[in-house]
Amino acid sequence: MKNRLLVGSALLLASASLTAQWELVTPTASPVGRGGQGMCFDPTTGGVLMFGGDTFGFPSGASNQTWSYDGSNWTLRTPTVAPPASVGVQLVYDFNRGVFVTYGSLNTSMFGGASADRTWEYDGTNWTQVFPVHTPGGLGLYGMTFDSLRNKVVLYGGMPDNFFPIDAADTWEYDGTDWTLVTTANSPGPLERPAMCFHTGAGKTVLFGGIDVQIGGVDTTWLYDGTNWTAAAVTGTKPAARTGARMVHDEVRGICVLTGGQDMNGGALNDTWEFDLANLTWTQVPTAYTTGRLDAGLAYVPSRRQVVQFGGFDYVTFSALADTWEFGARVATFGTGCAGSNGVPAIAAVDAPRLGQNYTIQMTGLNPSINLGVLMLGVEIAPVPLDFLGMTNCTAYVSPDVMLTSVGAAGATSWALPLNGSVSLIGATIFAQGLSLDPTGNPAWLVAANAVKGTLGR
Repeated sequence: MKNRLLVGSALLLASASLTAQWELVTPTASPVGRGGQGMCFDPTTGGVLMFGGDTFGFPSGASNQTWSYDGSNWTLRTPTVAPPASVGVQLVYDFNRGVFVTYGSLNTSMFGGASADRTWEYDGTNWTQVFPVHTPGGLGLYGMTFDSLRNKVVLYGGMPDNFFPIDAADTWEYDGTDWTLVTTANSPGPLERPAMCFHTGAGKTVLFGGIDVQIGGVDTTWLYDGTNWTAAAVTGTKPAARTGARMVHDEVRGICVLTGGQDMNGGALNDTWEFDLANLTWTQVPTAYTTGRLDAGLAYVPSRRQVVQFGGFDYVTFSALADTWEFGARVATFGTGCAGSNGVPAIAAVDAPRLGQNYTIQMTGLNPSINLGVLMLGVEIAPVPLDFLGMTNCTAYVSPDVMLTSVGAAGATSWALPLNGSVSLIGATIFAQGLSLDPTGNPAWLVAANAVKGTLGR
């Protein structure tokens, strides 16, 4: 209980101005802005793959580029064969066959027209167009996901012709050989730009929102089990009606994460919601990115437990965005330690700080005859040399607002810091730095380690 209270105090200090759990990342290489692209997790690399989109160029900004993101940088792939420029598409990974699948595209001429009717697959090296006997007949702005239990691509809705905007209300499935029209007793009705993902734990496709251009937007959550669509009996608050939002499944927590879109008054949204299918509840996460958008790329990377978002359309400025954001608890080391009798002590977090769990920080390089480590928790400060305290070549990176001691063994120790589970702490930062009690290290008997910055999240 003492640690919980101490960590709570540190959080109050460190989160006087909460930063968003959505964090803007700055890769050195990045695509130009775009929206309406397909994007999904790439299990072959542990990163993200993105295809197509509209860059808002003139007379047509439609792209047929294939990009990958590894968590640090975007890389332009150079397949010898690629689909034509495509807008309003989705991209999914077929885990059963080991290929990426995309379908269709809006007509990219200045005047619009019939949507493209084409199915393409990417094996990580090249794209191949396949020619099923049956197809959805040409669509853009549809929703699509991969049902990994039945090994089928599931496609819903979309716009057959952007010169005559009448939305589709059909459910199609693709098994790698042919597209099949599924007749269901119930359906979400005509929709374009719905948000869709597949919930592996429940074995159901989840669909939210979208708009019927003849009637308006909807705020219904639909579930599809491979046979029928069912309107979920959601309790409590839920996201407002929207179109062009994106949704992914956080398979670690079993939660669907929804973000962005455009409201029915034309306003761009930057809110984030989480859907718990087990309890049929939506929860708004108190975090946002700077610019609302629709038709962004969104993917969940399980190895890093991060939701990655790229670009999207900003219709306030009528531009295509080129920013990369990540959503999730984060941790990073910074600074350098100074040498003691057992080398340079170092601290590192076992995992990012997650709500309602222990945040474990380990320290190595302690004086092995004492094995006493001190953990300082507080706000980040400008680097302060500590030579004036007798700590030669040591630097302070964190203010010592809370100090915790721990006795370990063999030159190492650790702290398990219980964290509060309140969502109000999402985005709060914990700064930590280690000290080693080391009489042979320097006249102050203290040697500093590096520091760690943790951002609280799920």
